[in-house]
Amino acid sequence: MTAGPEVSEGGCAVPAALGGGTAAGSVPDAGALWEESLRGRRILYALWDGGGNVATTLLLLDGLARRGARVTVLSNDSVADRVRAAGLEFTPYRLGPRHDPRSRETDVLKLWEAQTPAESSRLIRDRVMFGPAEALCRDTLRAAEECGAELLAADYTLFGPLVAAERLGLPHLVLMNTIYPLPTTALTGLRAARSGPFTYLFTRMLAQGLPRLNEVRAKFGLPPLATAQEQYEHADATVVTCHPRFDPASASVPHHVHYVGPQVDPPARVPARLPGPARRVLVSLSTTDQPEEALLADSLVRAAELVGAAEGGGDIEFEFLGGVLDHRAGLPAHVTARGYVPLEARLPHADLVLHHGGFGTTTRALLWGVPAIIFGSFQEQFNSARRLGELGAGTGLRRDSDPVDIAAAILDYTGAPRRAAARDCARAFHAEHDQQAAARVFAELAARADAGVPQVLSP
Repeated sequence: MTAGPEVSEGGCAVPAALGGGTAAGSVPDAGALWEESLRGRRILYALWDGGGNVATTLLLLDGLARRGARVTVLSNDSVADRVRAAGLEFTPYRLGPRHDPRSRETDVLKLWEAQTPAESSRLIRDRVMFGPAEALCRDTLRAAEECGAELLAADYTLFGPLVAAERLGLPHLVLMNTIYPLPTTALTGLRAARSGPFTYLFTRMLAQGLPRLNEVRAKFGLPPLATAQEQYEHADATVVTCHPRFDPASASVPHHVHYVGPQVDPPARVPARLPGPARRVLVSLSTTDQPEEALLADSLVRAAELVGAAEGGGDIEFEFLGGVLDHRAGLPAHVTARGYVPLEARLPHADLVLHHGGFGTTTRALLWGVPAIIFGSFQEQFNSARRLGELGAGTGLRRDSDPVDIAAAILDYTGAPRRAAARDCARAFHAEHDQQAAARVFAELAARADAGVPQVLSP
């Protein structure tokens, strides 16, 4: 598929052609033949508990299991119950870091220590991507032998499992549960800078981690790489769980990169806003501890107070999800604090979502046609905020924004024109969404492995 000029779908600017790798829904459906290639297949998936990525990854893996694959998840103990509840097998990291992001004491990454996006990148590089690469490689080698893995897939942040797959000679895939983070011809220079810092920061992490990666490769008898990006290129496919139209890089990704859409269960159609006596703002902050989380929550409560007192804001109510206000007493009458509630259960009632820019929350709001304001703190969160602005479906604000400015943005984005623009975008994304796209990529790789042909999937 080749890139084309942008066109408008219901007011939502999208590429006319979503080229580069395989776009969601563009692979011809071979019916039962491709599903048959998954039946009985032993698949090992190396997962890092990064919070929101877990649920979406398990949805993808559940889709493989329902088609007859035998899926084992190698991950942190913190996800064991969720993996088994999804009907998948679980095996823990034994040498890798003991990590549970649900509390500060057990969170290895500790992103709240970072004061800048560059510092966040350093923590991810040293504590997830490259620091524990040897330990995670050994864990993967052990798990692959125990489960008899025939295919291996891994989070793109985990280089150790990718080294293990190469050492074993297993067909393997990289899963990018985000926008595509590497440079492309469609996203370089000024355009890349305008899209946000993700590509720049990510490629810098790769360059800085290369010496450590080559040390690990040498220990397992593999030759050195010229760039860390080559480790991705050694995989048979890269699966990007993003709608191509959301990612400006999609027009020129390499042929082995496949956009399969976000791994969420969308509504059957763009739902109408359920009627209610008030407009509703959802506040869904991170499932992991983020920098200055408590200060941001306090600013949002103050902004809610200002909205309630403003002209035209008296009918706006706020729901804070996830227990973020558990420490607060005496909340305003139009502010409700809830525990953990599935976002899908509240989106049909919502006129606006305030969140950090996690990819799962971003895509859910898009599919439900709800505008969003993102308070990003690192990497792709800034890119997502800017892309929402381009699509007319949201905007981004600094985490230290004045509550007065936050209140003004809330009043703007709860208005009918903003909601209509978000719903126009949702219709375009629904037309592209294909729940089977990820399974087809796995199935084609499995079929090619059986046929003994080179493991590079066709565009």
